[in-house]
Amino acid sequence: MSVATGTSARRLLVGLLFVPLTALPIAAAETPVGFRQLTSTHPVAVQRGATSTVEVRSNFTLDGTHSVLFARPGLIMTYAEDKPIEAPAAARTSVGTPFRFRIEAPADQEPGVYEFRVATRYAVSSVGQLLVTELPVVSESAGENGTPAAAQKVTVPAALCGTCEAYEDVDCFRFTAEAGRELTFQVYAQRVTDRLHNMVVRGPGIYLMDPILTLYGPNGQVVAQNDNYFGGDSYFYAKLPLAGEYTLEVRDARYAGNPRYTYCVEVSDRPHALALFPMAVQAGQAAEVEVIGHLLGDMSPTKLTAPADKAPGWLTQRVETPRGLTNPAPLLISSNPQVVELERPDAESDSPAGASVAAAPPRNDTIALAQAVTVPVGINGRVGEPDDVDYFSFAAKKGENFRFEIEARRRGSPIDSVIELYGPDGKKLAENDDIQFTKDSRLFWAAPADGTFTAAVRDLHGRGGPEFVYHLRAEPAEADFEVHGEYYYAMLAPGTRMIWFARVERLNGFDGPVTIDLEGLPAGVTLTPVTIPKGMNHCAMILSAAPDAKVAASLVRTVGRASIVGAGGQTRDVVRYGRATCEQQASGGGQARWPVETQLVGITEPLDLTRVEATPAEITLKPGEKAAIKVRIERAKAYTEPVTLDMAFTYFETAFGQQLPPNVKMAPESKLRLAGDTLEGTVVLEAAANALPVERLPIAVLARVSISFSVTTNYCSNPIYLTVPAAK
Repeated sequence: MSVATGTSARRLLVGLLFVPLTALPIAAAETPVGFRQLTSTHPVAVQRGATSTVEVRSNFTLDGTHSVLFARPGLIMTYAEDKPIEAPAAARTSVGTPFRFRIEAPADQEPGVYEFRVATRYAVSSVGQLLVTELPVVSESAGENGTPAAAQKVTVPAALCGTCEAYEDVDCFRFTAEAGRELTFQVYAQRVTDRLHNMVVRGPGIYLMDPILTLYGPNGQVVAQNDNYFGGDSYFYAKLPLAGEYTLEVRDARYAGNPRYTYCVEVSDRPHALALFPMAVQAGQAAEVEVIGHLLGDMSPTKLTAPADKAPGWLTQRVETPRGLTNPAPLLISSNPQVVELERPDAESDSPAGASVAAAPPRNDTIALAQAVTVPVGINGRVGEPDDVDYFSFAAKKGENFRFEIEARRRGSPIDSVIELYGPDGKKLAENDDIQFTKDSRLFWAAPADGTFTAAVRDLHGRGGPEFVYHLRAEPAEADFEVHGEYYYAMLAPGTRMIWFARVERLNGFDGPVTIDLEGLPAGVTLTPVTIPKGMNHCAMILSAAPDAKVAASLVRTVGRASIVGAGGQTRDVVRYGRATCEQQASGGGQARWPVETQLVGITEPLDLTRVEATPAEITLKPGEKAAIKVRIERAKAYTEPVTLDMAFTYFETAFGQQLPPNVKMAPESKLRLAGDTLEGTVVLEAAANALPVERLPIAVLARVSISFSVTTNYCSNPIYLTVPAAK
């Protein structure tokens, strides 16, 4: 979601670590500020317990970097250039200019992908991504390595970092191994680039790298190959059949390429956990947990106990195996009772010693054999083979509301889940495939009558296997809400204002007010207090920087708060943190959205607009009437481009951020374009006869500065308090 800033775009998200850096002088050519669009990081992996140097590419200079902020704590990343580097604005398809950074990764840093943001004196950046690995990092050499004969020689285990920088580029790595050696191979490509602001490569549909891994044996024959496993990223296990030299080939499945196609292939001989089953343990309870994966040795299920004082939620768990500790695997600590799907063994090898297959419990693969559960419950299941469907029955009374939600793909499982609900007569009543930005499923449902109903879980494509695990949360659905919006990053010069937009999704009949706030704002920045009233689902988030605010940046969190009265009359104080998305520019100038972890607010040096003032500051707009707002801007001396006034954040006909009450709009006679010496405009608001009544709702006029075809900076005026009386 894009909100642009400075001579650039801006947006916000969540974060933890603030690392002060030594600021370098800005190059003389650097005048107005451009949003720092990070385009790649190479190598894209660092080994924990080591200090490394990486290159981060940007479409504008990163000189003057003072902070690098990570969504999770631990990593320390500092600017390593010792002289200014000019980086003029580049085309959308350019990979940008490289800047060196030094990274310290503690020895106990958890492996995985980390999201980071860069803040400079003049701008803040889009999202960058970095992999922390336990393996030694080996970078692709500069020479040609596109054939087995020219393959780069490496020693494994290792994290092989490279780039498929051009169309038809193929990278080959050669290593020597003895017969019978066991290794796992997994590539991080989409998982370390999917949040980049601009991943357009060429032509429609060519965005992220679609990696494919192929392992060739000493005789030139294919030993193993995989295209898609973790989403588009590849993974496989191989027990090497011969002694000799093996070649690992890395390429895009379409033979596409671009300098932004950075990747890391982990070649490991360590225990690798793909999943834990069950995926969840009830708080304070113990459970026998099976580790699903490779190189685990001969091990039995492990008993894990969830701490009673641990807040419910997902964490990562390493498990001791005969071959050592596994990688961290996701585990849910749940407040709900947990059940495990009853699976009938299909072969004697799967049966307990002395037990017969016929004596095993029936499988829950039909409605008639559905496993009975009592809601609320967490169901731990797996689609254990192709075309497997799992059925669970539960009792419900007419009008009861339920929530069914699967977490699987978000936790690394390959299942593309579908939830289906069936009535007592076996007829399908409801189903859901995907929820926003994930292949996981969620369904809100009200029972149409008293009776026994059945929930079914399957893979959309009929696939299955031991690693196709899932957790199904089934519980009564209460009135609730979610917070979304346009709040990815913001840049404010001292004495200026910027605007974000929040949106609530109301669930299960909730229609009350929601107060929107920001946690973690840098010193000197404030948010105008705002509450989304009943009957409205959106609002403006007006950010103001004090005239004496100092250059700084911090990761923040958008939060919504509401008091909700339940069916029994009890009041719950509900807190929901905002779900943030970043803008991704699409082929042809369109825009896409992708979930990210961080929201960033930066205080910068002066920007293109130094002031936006609107009068009057209080408006009473009666239904059926109009009211005019006079707007005056002040420009920086160097900025002469047109400025557009608006009351919503729009891209062509799509409104990504709105603030006016329902049935209040901007009238056609508004004067919105400020070009040349024109510094004043007019926004005319018009209320329909059925306009929603509001009292002193804070709104602001946007003053939009174009940075590129699809990116703008949304400056805004002082708050204007809008009152719409009820129609008489």
